[in-house]
Amino acid sequence: MAEQIEGRVSSAVDAWLRWLPRWHIGTARGRTRPCRVCLGSPVATAAGFDHDVPHAVQHALLNRMRQIVDDDVDEYTARNLPLVTRELRLAEAQEARGYRPEQGLDPEFQGLDLDPEPEPGQPFLFTLAGLAGMPADAGIIPPDPTVVGGSTDSTSEADVAAAPFDPDDLDGWLLPPDSAMPTDAPLLDDPRPAAGSEHRPGPAPRPEPEPEYSDEAKAALRHEITLAGDHAESVGTSLCLALVQHRPRIAEALDRLVAPQVDELLAELSRALEQPRSR
Repeated sequence: MAEQIEGRVSSAVDAWLRWLPRWHIGTARGRTRPCRVCLGSPVATAAGFDHDVPHAVQHALLNRMRQIVDDDVDEYTARNLPLVTRELRLAEAQEARGYRPEQGLDPEFQGLDLDPEPEPGQPFLFTLAGLAGMPADAGIIPPDPTVVGGSTDSTSEADVAAAPFDPDDLDGWLLPPDSAMPTDAPLLDDPRPAAGSEHRPGPAPRPEPEPEYSDEAKAALRHEITLAGDHAESVGTSLCLALVQHRPRIAEALDRLVAPQVDELLAELSRALEQPRSR
């Protein structure tokens, strides 16, 4: 496992080094809350980051490292922990489906604020954070696929009655009053199915609620959760040991690409400040 983790860490560091030249300090802005990925992370210590390294630079690498741990734990869980895997699949099935702005981002952007700071007099028509907080099926009632013959249109009868339409548009859909009904058509009151017609199944039965877990099942699930946590800690330790070997590469990139931008920003700030008045 250690060799596999070392290969993933090396690939992640290479990707971070390819991204770092495209980062500019002018795109950074203040944060209103601490980052749960970077604050107090032992991975940042293993990488040699200090308080002078901008948060966006740290976050881009640390989030890639976190993805390595998550992928390894997911593989271990799917292979060895069936109870935890079942609970995760049930949780995923219950989540609302739809567009989620916080998903599908590159690792260097995950965890960062989605929307810019609001400007006075310039209101937003919508915000990505607002979309992320909305339920996926808000205002939409999907059709029930288990009901045979159910309408797939969510338009109510009142809407249909109030909708303006031309009676001429119904030509070809309604039979004239003097037309005779075909003799082979089944009567509405006849309970017997028409010849050659297949029996249509009724509504599917609703699934019964799952029974509560027994004490033995709860204990087994807690044991598997403990195993998953122990494996995650082991992977994190191996990852930090592998990342220490890349400290020279990380430090060289910071000195060459990040430190000059920080120095230029501080120099510009010092020129903009007013000198204290002499007494």
